[in-house]
Amino acid sequence: IINLFILYGNSCVKFIRGFFSFVIIDTKFNNIFAAVDRFSIKPLYYSENYDHSEFVLSSDYSAILKGGLMKKKINFNKVVDYFSMAREFDNKTIISNVKKLGYSSTLLLTKNNLRISKYWHPFQKNYSLINNRKDLIEKLHYKFLDVINYWKIADIKVSLCLSTGLDSQIINAYLNINKLDFTNFHIIERKKIPENLRNSNRIKIDAKKIIYLVNRFAKENLNPFAVAHSSSTGLFQLYSTIAKNKFKLTLNGEGSDEIFGGYLRYNRQLKYVKYNKLSLSDAILKVYKNEIQLLSSVLSNKNFDLKKNLKKKISSIKLRSSNFENKFLEFDQLTWIPSLIQRHDVIGMHYGLEVRPPYLDHELVELANSLPFRYKFNTTNKNKIILNDLIYRKFKITINNKKISTPSGFDLILKDKKEIKSFKDAVAGSEISKYFNLQSVVNLIDNPYKNKIFLWRMYILSKMLNNF
Repeated sequence: IINLFILYGNSCVKFIRGFFSFVIIDTKFNNIFAAVDRFSIKPLYYSENYDHSEFVLSSDYSAILKGGLMKKKINFNKVVDYFSMAREFDNKTIISNVKKLGYSSTLLLTKNNLRISKYWHPFQKNYSLINNRKDLIEKLHYKFLDVINYWKIADIKVSLCLSTGLDSQIINAYLNINKLDFTNFHIIERKKIPENLRNSNRIKIDAKKIIYLVNRFAKENLNPFAVAHSSSTGLFQLYSTIAKNKFKLTLNGEGSDEIFGGYLRYNRQLKYVKYNKLSLSDAILKVYKNEIQLLSSVLSNKNFDLKKNLKKKISSIKLRSSNFENKFLEFDQLTWIPSLIQRHDVIGMHYGLEVRPPYLDHELVELANSLPFRYKFNTTNKNKIILNDLIYRKFKITINNKKISTPSGFDLILKDKKEIKSFKDAVAGSEISKYFNLQSVVNLIDNPYKNKIFLWRMYILSKMLNNF
């Protein structure tokens, strides 16, 4: 990296493949250069005090706060983003005076100026010149061979987070083609174990263990966006188990849904646009209707127009795609992936584990984004069409398309009376309580099963704030 910087200066990032964040202090010109990868998989945060006399860069802003370098002041606008959509619409964090260096960004700090620049965008083209399905599969096949060959490179033993789903099964198949010696770890999703998972290290979700792991994590971290999804509970147990088995590296299938059209919400959004004639922002908001209504009902400030606020944020994201199918994917790649992907880095590194997502290799992303959208998803509830074709034609594997999310231990946590009492105490005692009607929140905790997304986010955030 240093040699690339000497040769190409700020443009050095264009030659780097993979994930990274780094800071270079250039003593020759007396400035600081920093950069993050194309999806900010490896994050970088920065903060400047009121008189510009101090500038801080860190891969974990919790360290900035714990070190006393910056004050803990909550940013209400990010509280709204966190509880409603858990996306990154801008470079702000839940701490008012801490910012995140956004995806595909460089930072240049000189004596008199701070400049942030973008060096890459996921949608370079809208369509591929190849329209024949067989040729597309061949092109994807060779790209996967290339990507997995690069992302498996390590001088330590390799593991894979393997589920019954399509994404990790594809990685598993290509790792086997490369004849790599690796070990699978699998969180048990169902009673009947599929044949190809029987030799995996199987992990059964354990509520007591998860409560212990989450509490320890919340004492050291104040980044709720990184664990905004209750499926993170399973990752605590998964990554701690992999680390205990002496692994320092694991691969997973994160990113595939947002690139190849895996979420069912895409089908719904497309129907809203095509048949209900909704705008893109209205179609997206309709998918989050329940979260928005629930959050509005418990906010103390009843004059705050949450829907209008979110619509403005959605509209602020500049999209290059010309069709709605790709616009939905592009929107997620710009706002959802940078938020969602944090959980793997934050939780993995908490246990000294590097978590690599090969689907976010930028060359694979560019290829996927250039494919005709009819090979991704449609209004008939078909998803990841080309990937299903690929794994069947190349490996004769048929995947059950019924999506099973990473198992969550939050259902089990909600049955633990001691932990629920601790939850209520944390909500009442945290700084976040001033934004909410506490009685309304307590009522939700007592009747949790329709409000689990909101409650998980409140659970983890109240714990974090009480520990700082």
